[in-house]
Amino acid sequence: MTGGTLLILLAVVAVFLGLLAIRLHVGLSLMLAGLLGIVLMRSTDAAVSTVANQPYSTAADYSLTIIPLFILMGVFAVHARLAQAGFDLASRVLRRLPGGTALASLSGSGLFAAVTGSSVATVATMARVSTDAIVKAGHGLRLAAGVVCAGGTLGVLIPPSIVLVLYGVVTEENIGQLLLAGIGPGLLTILVYAVTIMLLVAAGKRRRAARAAEREKVGAAAPGSAGSPAAAADGPDADGSDADPAPEAGPEGNRPPPLDLVGFGFLVVIFAVSIGTIYLGVATATEAASFGAVSAFVILLLRTRPPRWMRVVKESVTEAVGLTAMTFLLMVGAGVFTYFLALSGASTAVVNAVLAADLPPYLVLVLCLLVLLPLGMFLDGISMILIAGPLLHPILVGYGFDGIWLGVLIVKVAEMALITPPVGMNAFVYSGAVPEAGLGRIFRGIVPFIVADVIVVAVLILVPEITTFIPYLSSAQ
Repeated sequence: MTGGTLLILLAVVAVFLGLLAIRLHVGLSLMLAGLLGIVLMRSTDAAVSTVANQPYSTAADYSLTIIPLFILMGVFAVHARLAQAGFDLASRVLRRLPGGTALASLSGSGLFAAVTGSSVATVATMARVSTDAIVKAGHGLRLAAGVVCAGGTLGVLIPPSIVLVLYGVVTEENIGQLLLAGIGPGLLTILVYAVTIMLLVAAGKRRRAARAAEREKVGAAAPGSAGSPAAAADGPDADGSDADPAPEAGPEGNRPPPLDLVGFGFLVVIFAVSIGTIYLGVATATEAASFGAVSAFVILLLRTRPPRWMRVVKESVTEAVGLTAMTFLLMVGAGVFTYFLALSGASTAVVNAVLAADLPPYLVLVLCLLVLLPLGMFLDGISMILIAGPLLHPILVGYGFDGIWLGVLIVKVAEMALITPPVGMNAFVYSGAVPEAGLGRIFRGIVPFIVADVIVVAVLILVPEITTFIPYLSSAQ
């Protein structure tokens, strides 16, 4: 790569970051920056030809049919109140545990993230609702921020994951096996997050008990004053630690609202139809997505009164079209930008240089994963995978790593970047939705979950069977 090409590359990257700084959509930013690079590398005619052909070549790929089908399936499930049924059941089962409301909010964020495929959209949607519920249950804003921001990342692993689908498309790995591979790491992440929440709540109790004992010892204040133990027990500590959650009362006093077990059963049916058929080898990933969308549509009709059928279906389809269009705009923009990188020779030069260096394989793996963390300052998970996936995958496969295992690791770290300081995008989205939390408190709430994510990634590297045993036992096509 010549000096002139390097200058063009740096200029294009600077333009891309500038467009993001003025809050232009990521897909359009990638497209415009890529077009500028093509003009500088080739000609205006080549740039016009690229932008004319890229939308069709992207949308005409049959393997991408799975994306609108999975999105439609998720939207139908949400409008059929199936996600709410799962959230209510989780709330009832978990409310007796330390931090039960936070655990239920974590599960709700995971369900929504799996439906939308976007961590940022999940945080924007769930921030206010989950924060109000967690604070009402006697917890601090710090825990609420950590739960919502980290919970939004769960959807990248829990099938059906749009991000894993896109990774399979850009790297040509088996999409069905990738979806199945996300189950084990997804459950491990939920478990580690849940333990983190319970440890935080327990630590908060110990801190308050120690402070109360100290106040009693020195006779700090009279009963009922601002510094007394009685006053401190009325709510969460100023530092965001958590009080004991009180069981939430239903509309009839102490009786909680009835559980929608039928709705939860339908949720299980959809999962079995879409993911179970992939595992059994009965259907390809695309066929399974169509089965899941049809079953979700039928369930939506069963759970909606006939006079509202047309309105609910219209709302669902409109929402699904919007989410699909947003995803495909990202793909088109990333396609133009990737074409520019190919023209410049940057992608090939990086891959060849890393392979020629002959470094220890696991050192290369760690360095490649660390590259994703700064990208989380500017891009969401889908955008990171579309740009970084085609670059990192050939490098790591060239060092002998399993492609399916790599896919889960890369996707996991890409979403982890969105909650990593100093510029984790999820934190700023949460701050916009809950301005009273403050960025300092939000990042302090996120830190324990970053530690949890590091533990999960380390376990996945040390025990790759957690990722690979389900897809390789299956008959996924």
